[in-house]
Amino acid sequence: MITSIFTHFLLLFLVHLFSNEFISLQASEFVSYSTNFTTCWEIERNALLKFKEGLQDPSGRLSSWVGNYCCTWSGVRCNRQTGHVTKLDLGMPPISFNINDPEAFDSASLQGTISPSLLDLKYLHYLDLSWNYFEQSPIPNFIGSFTKLEHLDLSYASFSGLVPPHLGNLSNLRYLDLSSHSLDQDPLVSDLNWIHGLSSLELLRLKRANLIFASTSWLQAINKLPSLMELDLSFCGLHDIPTSLPILNFSSIQVIDLSLNDFNSPLPGWLFNISSLVELDLSFNGFSGQIPSSVQNLNNMRDLVLYKNDLSGPLPISIGNLSSLETLFLSSNQLNGTIPETIGQLKKLIMLGLSSNNWGGVVSRIHFLHLNNMKVFLLSSVKEKSLVFDVGYDWIPPFSLNLIFIKNCQMNSKFPIWLQTQKELKIVELIEVGISGYVPDWFWKLSPQVEKLSLHNNKLCGELPRSLQFHSHSFVDLSFNLFEGLVPLFSGVNMLSLKNNSLSGPIPANFVDAMLHLVFMDLSENYFNGSIPSSINKLEKLEVLLLQNNELSGKIPSMNRLNNLWTLDLSNNNLFGNIPSSLCIESPLIHLKLNGNNFYGKLSSLRNCTNLGTLGLANNQFHGGIPRWIGETLSCLSILQLRGNMFRGKIPKSLCSLPLLHVMDLGQNNFSGSIPPCLGNLSSLYQSKNDTSVFAVVAADAFATNAIAIATTVATTVATIVAGGKEGVVAAAIAFEGFMPFLVGMRDMEFTVKGQTLEFVNIIDLVNLIDLSSNNLEGEIPEEIMKLSALGTLNLSRNQLTGNIPKKIGDLKLLETLDLSVNHLSGSIPASISSMTLLSHLNLSYNDLFGPIPLANQFQTFNDPSIYEGNPKLCGAPLPINCNAPPDKPNGKDRDESCSERLWFYIGTASGFVVGFWVVFGTLVIKRSWRHAYFRFVEETKDMIYIFIVVKAARLQKKLRPW
Repeated sequence: MITSIFTHFLLLFLVHLFSNEFISLQASEFVSYSTNFTTCWEIERNALLKFKEGLQDPSGRLSSWVGNYCCTWSGVRCNRQTGHVTKLDLGMPPISFNINDPEAFDSASLQGTISPSLLDLKYLHYLDLSWNYFEQSPIPNFIGSFTKLEHLDLSYASFSGLVPPHLGNLSNLRYLDLSSHSLDQDPLVSDLNWIHGLSSLELLRLKRANLIFASTSWLQAINKLPSLMELDLSFCGLHDIPTSLPILNFSSIQVIDLSLNDFNSPLPGWLFNISSLVELDLSFNGFSGQIPSSVQNLNNMRDLVLYKNDLSGPLPISIGNLSSLETLFLSSNQLNGTIPETIGQLKKLIMLGLSSNNWGGVVSRIHFLHLNNMKVFLLSSVKEKSLVFDVGYDWIPPFSLNLIFIKNCQMNSKFPIWLQTQKELKIVELIEVGISGYVPDWFWKLSPQVEKLSLHNNKLCGELPRSLQFHSHSFVDLSFNLFEGLVPLFSGVNMLSLKNNSLSGPIPANFVDAMLHLVFMDLSENYFNGSIPSSINKLEKLEVLLLQNNELSGKIPSMNRLNNLWTLDLSNNNLFGNIPSSLCIESPLIHLKLNGNNFYGKLSSLRNCTNLGTLGLANNQFHGGIPRWIGETLSCLSILQLRGNMFRGKIPKSLCSLPLLHVMDLGQNNFSGSIPPCLGNLSSLYQSKNDTSVFAVVAADAFATNAIAIATTVATTVATIVAGGKEGVVAAAIAFEGFMPFLVGMRDMEFTVKGQTLEFVNIIDLVNLIDLSSNNLEGEIPEEIMKLSALGTLNLSRNQLTGNIPKKIGDLKLLETLDLSVNHLSGSIPASISSMTLLSHLNLSYNDLFGPIPLANQFQTFNDPSIYEGNPKLCGAPLPINCNAPPDKPNGKDRDESCSERLWFYIGTASGFVVGFWVVFGTLVIKRSWRHAYFRFVEETKDMIYIFIVVKAARLQKKLRPW
């Protein structure tokens, strides 16, 4: 699940990053032209003026379009000899807007429609309308009539609809860019057959154009462009690519970008036979198989990016023959074996990305022997401690890195002293590498230049420096170590995680003044005490605040100025009081967890929290009923955890209308009444859900507001380092690689499943649970609940439920935990329960169930008798009570013998009674002396009992008599 969140987050960033990439391109091309020709043709001037009339120009970019001299107008260029307009360059100047500010973009861009009057520009060679807003209108068909056009750029101009095949008439076209920045309003290309008419085309960019309907024939069309040098079909929805290509016509091609498609096929070997290739980007495609040894044919290759695929096998030794290689990015695959030492022969290599593979063996100094130019290095293995990074303690590297990322490798236990030679470090990530001891002072002196620092999950100890100055918008993760002391003051930091250390003391009030630009702060799982300082209200950019599992006390301070706060976790502290009513008035709070404190009162203060997706208030002292408005106004609620409080009353039916609710934990309260049958309407529990939940998407979008600014800083660093390469995907991947521990801290909660309390980290969206245990609920289990086919845990134990277990309980095919213990349920165990093959925890104890225990399927594994105890009428394994088999039907002879035996039994019993009676009674009648003795004995016994009672009564009266 965290992978889906990361992918969503990364794709959002890619849109932003690639947009900046093309803005930079525009910067190099946009100029305002003037010529020696002082006038222009009237028909062309009028055509331009009519074109202007159809546009809105809020920033006045066309303010120079007045008078007769159109060749001097902004963006217009004329032929010096003829005066005809040959170039119309109205692409958005990059300095005119901020990509993160839609309002600024709207105010700077040209808006409206393209007038057909432009057809009068019959000598037009160059048309650039990129980075404007043409209101999702289709690309005009008449553009295909500019037969002299050589350069056409309509990228990122908000066109949608079908790309006109008339563009195939532009036989002189050398440059075509129809890229889009919209993920839901892409230009649609039904097929690419028209493109064969562009025989002179050298550059084709259709980034994020919708090619789904052309997915099976796109390559055949592209293969008819013999002059093609650059092809960009990234993010186009392509899913078909042949593994072999007998005839390759675009043999002069230098750049191929097919990233972010959905091929999910073997890696096409023919791509590695194109010796002219300089850049190849196949990232995010699901390609499988091995990197072929023919990779050595790519003699001119400068940038090879195969990031985020399923490539396996070893890295060919021949990779060392690519002498021109500057970028090698193979991260996030399944590559295995040892890393070939021939990598050390790539003298021009600037960026080496080998992270997130299945490497084994040792990385030594030889791997870096001639990498004098390397600036970016990423290395990690997903196999636990299978990769050893052993370069020696006294190693002096031949390079000077800007970025180092090493994760899940075995390094020397001491802090690597060779880092002291790296004076240009801006990004340092040494994650889970087993280093211990103190961090040397010389390392902290790098902080002013550091943009991203992660020493996550090591055994580093000692006190952190009291104060440090980091680069602005920096990212610092020192979580899961043994650091001690007080909260450090790290100026310039936007994202800070000190989770799971041994820090202690109060959170000082002045820490806010040093870190006013914090977006994310995680101080959880330490030993902080005292109250939460009221100065925290000054962190107006704060989006995520995690203080759980400390020893904080007091009340929640005012947070009415935290207008961007969407995640707040104060769980498992000693906080008390009411929840402040101002908590959600200004902030878009999505994720609120206050579990394990001493909060009290009612829930009315949360009425304004209309964006809540997660509400965790377990194990506090809240009371009253669940208000109806929770089900009426909190329409985004997906997790409701109220267990361990003092709530009472009936469970409101309004909860049934929450479409996203998949966790309802109301256990250990005082709820009464019946279970609402409408719980069967919880659509999130009977409909399949996507891998990425609504919360994940909303959270990623919210987090992106400021986190993208941080990642952009990192990506800009990488893009600067890998100058001239395909730095887009590379920069994005590196920028977001270390964000994972931050997301982890926001996605953990505890639930009671399978009879024990478990912590769920990063997979909350897979938890489908209803827990109404330990209340006073009565009545029958509603049949409607059996519709919740996605339910994983159902706990109704310790209530007053009656009736039978529903016969259709077997419809809960995904149920793993079923606890109906300590109720008054009766009847037999339904046979359908045997069809719940995923059931791994069952408890039916202490009810009034009867009959045999099912033996089919996984019931054979339920061999603990305690799960059935307290049901005296149940029988069969694993209980010691055997179920009696029904008797065979007797034949006629057996029936006669049975009747005869019963007759003689009754006769013998009657005779015995008569004989026994008269033996005693007859003797007393006949023998007088025995009769007198018997009745005398009876009279004496009666007298003795009477005297005993009288004496005891007299003694008792004497004791009770007052003196």
